[in-house]
Amino acid sequence: MSSETQQIPVPPSVTGGPSRLRPVDARLVGWMFALTFLWGFNSVTIRIIVQAMAPLMGAGLRGVVALTALSGYGWLRGESLRYRGSDALHALVIGVLFSLEFLLLYNGARFTSGGHISIFMNTAPLFVAGGAHFLLREERLNAFKILGLTAAFAGILLLFSDELYVQQQGFWRGDLLVLAGAVAWAITTLYMKRFLVERFNGFRLLHAQVLVSTPILLASSLLFEPEPWAGINLHTGLLVIFQGLIVVFFSYLMWMNLLRRYPASGMQSFTFLSPVWGVVAGMLLLSESVSLLMVLGMAMIGGGIILVNRPREAAPRADATEPA
Repeated sequence: MSSETQQIPVPPSVTGGPSRLRPVDARLVGWMFALTFLWGFNSVTIRIIVQAMAPLMGAGLRGVVALTALSGYGWLRGESLRYRGSDALHALVIGVLFSLEFLLLYNGARFTSGGHISIFMNTAPLFVAGGAHFLLREERLNAFKILGLTAAFAGILLLFSDELYVQQQGFWRGDLLVLAGAVAWAITTLYMKRFLVERFNGFRLLHAQVLVSTPILLASSLLFEPEPWAGINLHTGLLVIFQGLIVVFFSYLMWMNLLRRYPASGMQSFTFLSPVWGVVAGMLLLSESVSLLMVLGMAMIGGGIILVNRPREAAPRADATEPA
């Protein structure tokens, strides 16, 4: 990546992304299995943190840990840590969007259940696919993508069917906040794919977001949370460090690097796996029961991801001759 840093930035191509996207391959599948497994586990840590301490302060402190690690990493690799001119404007936009996503998600998590969070956050691939159809020329929707996205989201609904119709006082508010967070995530992905993947390398894509979002989250906590420091102890502190180093610094940096090379809608479809890993972990570690609907839901999610990432048929060559 250090060699990429030395290249002169070029404007985004007219296709709204890299001129040559890699097809979904074994490397991407392997990384997305690993990343979604990590994110599925991280959803548990988010629930613990928001119940134990002020959620925005938790997100802000996580950002401090991640920004420290990112800045040190960038300094060692000779990455530029400054943003000037239009780069600064782009950095501000994606940083504000990143802040908004977590402001909505962390607050929404306080008012709804884990199952509802999984359902509504997993609308993000739908928004990304719809937006990519209009913004990214190489990522048009087709019948297989639509069928795959529908099947995968239906699988999410089946996976959490026991909680789908459970509504307690205030759940609707949390559900709407989480849904809005999913929209913010989708907009961030599309903005980066449309304008920045040929302008910023993976490091700068993430560094800009964390650099801008961390003070926003900390300031929001001090302004709107009555007791921002309540609940901070060794346990929650270790979870915040885990999120900052492993989730943000490692997994998000890998996500940014992959996003520059692969189709956004294809990558986002793999995020349907995150709640599946959470269910599997519950089965293996906590001996939680599994219903037939949950198994069917997992199968639909897997089948849907396969359909979304089905290789496109090669266009016929213009000089091909008709058979005699």
